[in-house]
Amino acid sequence: MSKVYSYKDYDKFLCLKVSTELWLVILYLLRPYVLLVSSVRMGRGSGGVEGVDSLKNMVYPDDFSLTLGILATIPVLILLYGWVKRKPGAPDYVWKIWRHGAWLLITAAVLNIAIVLIPLLLGLMHHIHLAGWVQVVLSLPIIVYLYFSQRVKDTFADFPVEQPVDKERAPD
Repeated sequence: MSKVYSYKDYDKFLCLKVSTELWLVILYLLRPYVLLVSSVRMGRGSGGVEGVDSLKNMVYPDDFSLTLGILATIPVLILLYGWVKRKPGAPDYVWKIWRHGAWLLITAAVLNIAIVLIPLLLGLMHHIHLAGWVQVVLSLPIIVYLYFSQRVKDTFADFPVEQPVDKERAPD
């Protein structure tokens, strides 16, 4: 445990918890998935779908962009799996997922920028919508934060280890 962080910043395994800022980044990067789940959950043909569809159309001008957005969330979903499985005795692949957490999030943020540019480069759009510019403007500082933040580095460097059992004190 470091003297840099408060005791409240650690979980029951004495590892750094994911900070509020990092959770906000994760939620931001998961927004296409949240839009997809909310539109499916509300169901087609019900009265509330128009609101979800108009929100989806405001953020993603076409279904191709939404599909790209959903694909861009895959690194974040992999990281969330690693977070859920982050405990003593976890398999090595979970440790590797967690250690590369910042890069998984940076990859998702870069893919969010690509989502805006790919339809433009493919000729599917002739200009970038306001929501696309907002997405680019928000993704750039997220990339800088993930790359330079010491708290992010420390969080993804911290992984619970199994405590050795003291054979003299262990119950039989």
